Amino acid sequence: MRKTLDSNLLDPKYLEESLGSFHNATGLHIEAINTQGITFSVPGNFERSEFCRYVRCQSEGEKKCQDSYKRASLEAAKWEEPYFFRCHAGLVIWAVPIMIQGVSLGSIICGQVLMWKPDLFFFQELEKLNVGVEDFEILKIKACMLEIISPARSQAAADMLFVVVNHIVKRNINSLEEIDATRVQQQQIRQEIEERKRKHLPDFSDYDSYLKKERKFLRYIRLGDRTRANQTLQSLLTDLYTKTVGDLETVKERIHELATLTSRAAVEGGANAERIMILLQEFNKEIEDIERVEKFFYKIQRIVETFLEGIFTLADKKHLAIVKQARDFMMENYALPLTVTNVAEHLFISASHLSRLFREELDCTINDYLTRVRVEQAVEIMKRPEFSVAQVSKAVGFQNQSYFAKVFHKYIGVTPLIYKNSLY
Repeated sequence: MRKTLDSNLLDPKYLEESLGSFHNATGLHIEAINTQGITFSVPGNFERSEFCRYVRCQSEGEKKCQDSYKRASLEAAKWEEPYFFRCHAGLVIWAVPIMIQGVSLGSIICGQVLMWKPDLFFFQELEKLNVGVEDFEILKIKACMLEIISPARSQAAADMLFVVVNHIVKRNINSLEEIDATRVQQQQIRQEIEERKRKHLPDFSDYDSYLKKERKFLRYIRLGDRTRANQTLQSLLTDLYTKTVGDLETVKERIHELATLTSRAAVEGGANAERIMILLQEFNKEIEDIERVEKFFYKIQRIVETFLEGIFTLADKKHLAIVKQARDFMMENYALPLTVTNVAEHLFISASHLSRLFREELDCTINDYLTRVRVEQAVEIMKRPEFSVAQVSKAVGFQNQSYFAKVFHKYIGVTPLIYKNSLY
């Protein structure tokens, strides 16, 4: 009787497909066993050799085979590599361990072969190993039907199988990490809902407030502000969960929209357009068959992080710290008449060195970035009707209103006055 593994630990369908391909490529018998030596998968239900079927049908035969497999599996797990052994009936077999995060789930058993042509000495040894066999002459005939493969071919097959199993395990570890991440996502949503109730905040009930928060999120993306972007995204996802009551199709539509908008914002923030569009295309394919809301949320968080990396990818950690500090300083002091020298002095480095880092790492000048921050802030302030265009211009650090209008038009596409009038 076969005993299966927890499908959360190992995808049985993928395991069977991969092992089936190995069998078709090599012609070797293969089966997956748990730590007790019990078989839980024989790809394609390929038959064992006639020799093995005959041995297993003898008294205690099945148990002896399981015991051999169990011992081999323990040794393979101990050394974390293919382990060659002779089974209790005398055949050459090897076990490849299935290890996930240091824990043994069993092994892949392969072989049931001979490494030399049966001779008198072999049959004498075979008879000693199989004392309880009902008819040894039948066993001898079936032994002569076994495949004979060289030690070199056996080792090559074991090495290939080891690679296949490691691929399956690596893929499965990624799946486990995804399961953990979606579980964390659920907890975060519950915690935020509870926090809102504790603070007596109103329940999210309309898309108007959702879209306002979405615009704020996109602004953080354009500025490459990872911390605020991630915080706002989590709040957006909680709003979406509350509003849709977990309706899968609605969530899917909103996630599609959000991913597309985020990709555009990332490109506007300086990410490579070609790469971002490829990532977006891959993302859209990934979420087609998703059937859980939390997994949608996990996927959008991953793609947003990837987009942000595209805006703010630094190879050197020291450079990362300098550029991040400069960026944060400008975001906090955009209303002041800042210069490159002001920012550099704040960081105790030369203006030329800081300018070079910005150009190399963010593909823009310090003034370009500062202007982008000021325009984004101007867009936010204009939502408040009590501020005139002149006041907004001054509030975000522009000393000349005409220059502000010119820059605003360049970034937003319309003049500040037209934009402001369109809001009311």
